Amino acid sequence: MFFEIVKDVYVVKGFPALYLSQYDALIIADMHLGFEESMAIKGTYVPQIQLKEIIEKIDSMISIAKPSWIIINGDVKHEFTKLLRQERNEILALISFLRNKDISHITIIRGNHDTFISPLLYRLGVGFVDTLTLDNIVITHGHVDINPGILGGKLIIIGHEHPAVVLRDELNIAHKFPCTVVGKLKTGQNIIIIPSLSIYASGNVLTLDKESYLSPIIRKYCLIEELTPYIIDEYLGVLELPNLRTLASMGYF
Repeated sequence: MFFEIVKDVYVVKGFPALYLSQYDALIIADMHLGFEESMAIKGTYVPQIQLKEIIEKIDSMISIAKPSWIIINGDVKHEFTKLLRQERNEILALISFLRNKDISHITIIRGNHDTFISPLLYRLGVGFVDTLTLDNIVITHGHVDINPGILGGKLIIIGHEHPAVVLRDELNIAHKFPCTVVGKLKTGQNIIIIPSLSIYASGNVLTLDKESYLSPIIRKYCLIEELTPYIIDEYLGVLELPNLRTLASMGYF
């Protein structure tokens, strides 16, 4: 039910989340609640189904891990320019669901999409921080251009990137899979990138081109060739792939 990717840090079954056993904490990221209304404003109709699917996934993770603490590592909402009605309603529904599951602590780490939610989270009694430090683990969304050495810690955990890999089957048909990614930084720290929980985030495919990455931490400080992807799939479970250097030598890129 758990797959340890670094010491005391686990993937829960095949879900896009991490479990920190030392802190009894489940980390998820990049839900982008309210995406459907944001698209409707731009003239594209998308059925409002994401919240239901996200809650079902979180419910499964909670049943497995039984955490006392939920950490949302950024982008709980989608729209930049305002707090949409759907975003507000879905944040309220999410927090209510978590509390009904006896989650003792809820912390949201600010992502680049998390605008105009401070007053709402304050009224709900939900922690809202830029960075969360747990001894030698630093959790930050990953969108801010900062030297990770300044953040401190031995392990940095980010979201923001929506990492994915593309594999081809025997018919040469491409299949995209979200993945958790483990790597090293030039500062000597380790890094883990969490996949998105949003059903609409198709994923930013891993490459050797540092400029293709969203996070400035990855672009500036990561040893790209050393990144190791772990496919995360509810049906396949967790599949460890070779690092990007090895994948390149096998003709992946």
